[in-house]
Amino acid sequence: MKSQSVCHKILLTMGEPAGIGPELIIKIAQNQFDAQLIVIGDSKYLMTLALKLELPLQLIPINWQSSSVKHQPGTLYIEEIAFVEKVKPGTLSSKNAKIVLQSLIKAGELALDKKISAIVTAPVHKANINQIEPTFLGHTEFFAKQANIDKVVMMLATKNLRMALATTHIPLKEVCDNISQDSLIQVIKVISNSFKRFNLEKPKIAVCGLNPHAGEDGLLGMEDKEIVAPAVEKLKEEGFDIHGPFPSDSLFTPQKRDLFDIFLAMYHDQGLPVVKAIGFGQTVNVTLGLPYIRTSVDHGTALDIADSFCASPSSLIYAVNYAIQMAQGQLPQ
Repeated sequence: MKSQSVCHKILLTMGEPAGIGPELIIKIAQNQFDAQLIVIGDSKYLMTLALKLELPLQLIPINWQSSSVKHQPGTLYIEEIAFVEKVKPGTLSSKNAKIVLQSLIKAGELALDKKISAIVTAPVHKANINQIEPTFLGHTEFFAKQANIDKVVMMLATKNLRMALATTHIPLKEVCDNISQDSLIQVIKVISNSFKRFNLEKPKIAVCGLNPHAGEDGLLGMEDKEIVAPAVEKLKEEGFDIHGPFPSDSLFTPQKRDLFDIFLAMYHDQGLPVVKAIGFGQTVNVTLGLPYIRTSVDHGTALDIADSFCASPSSLIYAVNYAIQMAQGQLPQ
């Protein structure tokens, strides 16, 4: 377990420049954090935006050789990466998409080199990046590929609920083809190994069924009977505290949420609506299985409100504090 007395370096990425990410970073900089906050981004744009928001902001170039310094409200350390086109909030730029991608590459490199304790990402616009990098599906897949990791797991967490995903950003019609006994076993082992880093040796895992009513003994599909249940049974034989598959429509009641450390949903929109309905704005996205800590917000770029400068920083504050606690060796409840 890592010492709670260490001042950790937490790197923030700005996300889509035309979205609310830069605004949120300036807003959270006004708060107190038990770590050093470093932003990778364009200092000129951040200072211009701070003036627009009427918020104090001091940007200090980061010296990676120096010791960590605890965050002071109104101050950020910065790793400079300049935008190539003037940012207009709410309007995407394919030219700046290249800079967004470069910032993610740099962030991952710093994490792999152990220059930082965690990455906290503001939301990107996947389709905009996809114009210049067609293989880009999202942060989760990008950082896994960069780190040469075969399997990572996307987990969203809010108070008293953690939700992992067996599949992530794929069309619904492709979900069944991307779920196998081997893939489920791999996902669950990533979850278990990740929790061990935080002294939770044997997390109690609940597995959602893929089909309505978990297939109802084959009546509503054979996948739960032939794929999900055998994977669960095999892991039980190996000593995992794992249960299911359960019908997901009745699995997330308050009483049942108290029974398990984490739930495994089969696809994106099976699990995440539950988490966000319970704790939107107080939810964090965590990538399990990377060799470093990465957290993110529970919302998108919000291009439609980016020029009104009214976005709430609550989710980004939650993501930063979650990353700090993880860096200190804790897995928040």
